[in-house]
Amino acid sequence: MTVPGDRPLELAILGCGAVTEEFHLPAAGNSRHMRITLLVDKDLPRARSLAQKFNVPSAADNWTNIESHAEAALVALPHHLHAPVTIDLLKRGVHTLVEKPMALSRRECETMAAQAQASGSVLAVGLVRRFYASFQFVKRALDEGVIGDVTEFDFREGQIYNWPLRSGFRFDKKSAGGGVLVDTGSHVLDALLWWLGDWESVIYYDDAEGGLDANCELHLRLRNGATGTVELSRTRRLRNTFILRGRRGTIDVSAGAKSAVRLRVGDHQVFLEGTAIREGVGPENLHDALRRQLEDFAGAVRHGQPPLVPAAEGMRSVDLIEECYESRRPLALPWDR
Repeated sequence: MTVPGDRPLELAILGCGAVTEEFHLPAAGNSRHMRITLLVDKDLPRARSLAQKFNVPSAADNWTNIESHAEAALVALPHHLHAPVTIDLLKRGVHTLVEKPMALSRRECETMAAQAQASGSVLAVGLVRRFYASFQFVKRALDEGVIGDVTEFDFREGQIYNWPLRSGFRFDKKSAGGGVLVDTGSHVLDALLWWLGDWESVIYYDDAEGGLDANCELHLRLRNGATGTVELSRTRRLRNTFILRGRRGTIDVSAGAKSAVRLRVGDHQVFLEGTAIREGVGPENLHDALRRQLEDFAGAVRHGQPPLVPAAEGMRSVDLIEECYESRRPLALPWDR
């Protein structure tokens, strides 16, 4: 089903955790293309409280009657629910934007994609960093060969975990599916694969020891021949930049929405550094990127155009994460002999 004219997309949000309160609801409120009509959470008082705070007309503890409230849904539930809930919504003909990770296995992703095709509904994946102006600048620069063929990469992102959790699902192996690799890694690996293409081989190390990974390292070879390292941490502040070295120069971009981008040609001592901005728009923040993501989703529903991150793109990082967990090796820790 499609949305006629320019009428705002009626959207239900499933999951009323911190990301919904702090980011999705404010971002939707700043978009004329979106109207939140229903909040769903098993904690009904929590859903009602947020509905009152953000002027959402309805709240519920399940999505049984979602079709009477909304034509599209944003799934912001614990990771293990992404696949089953999205598949159910798509069967109902509800267009769906599912938060990252798309699912916890490639098989689940493929089932979700097949159901979207069968129902004719839009399925988009919430890999919001693709909407950062800086990340789009890097993508364009690489596609146009500004630094030549990339031969090496070095991605490091880590900080002491400080997300304002409303539940403990991220620290439960069954519901989260993994630790820092599934969480931060979904964004970082998606950027790597989006910029440089598919992976060929990986050697993976983490400190899970039967639990959840708080630190991990990936040593990768890509199909284009580039090699490099990805390091992620929930317990240490790392460099928080992504370096791409090409035959003619280097691009270095930081991890945040207001990312600084540094471009150096060859070994020249003069380089460019600054914040990427859109024409006529100042530096953007995470709320701006999330609003663009929602508007991209609404455009896909209205006009039948593919979303920026369709299912085929969303499952690429899931595939790599799954391979990592299946082949994990113990990470050498400073106190280990």
